[in-house]
Amino acid sequence: MRIDITGGSVSFAEGAVGPDLDRPAFLRTRIGSSAKLALVNAGWVNFDIDPEPGVTGTVMFKDDRLRQVFLLLRIPTDDAPQWTEKLEQERKLKHDEWLRAELGAPPYEYSWGRVTSVFDPRGCVSEIIVSYAE
Repeated sequence: MRIDITGGSVSFAEGAVGPDLDRPAFLRTRIGSSAKLALVNAGWVNFDIDPEPGVTGTVMFKDDRLRQVFLLLRIPTDDAPQWTEKLEQERKLKHDEWLRAELGAPPYEYSWGRVTSVFDPRGCVSEIIVSYAE
């Protein structure tokens, strides 16, 4: 996986997604053809993706325009029966390390949008979020 800081595309082993990709075009890609519809609500359409080994995610479209890509790097304990906040904090550290190696020091603000690493305590999940400017 790579994030192109000049244009905002996220490249995977199976292809790429980016701010210029609309929903119909996404569904014609290799990633889109295997995506699973996750949510349809008031113009928002979300698809779960497995774009390459070790990475899962969700792409979020609003009125057919790609708005956000949520990414999750898998960790060895993902298959364990117990899911804890401590494990998700470990995932956040992995995300932060990956972003620092890939993009340098934060903040990750660009003309096309931003990249953040977050831990959501309510959902007990850590994610890398690529958000595209409107």
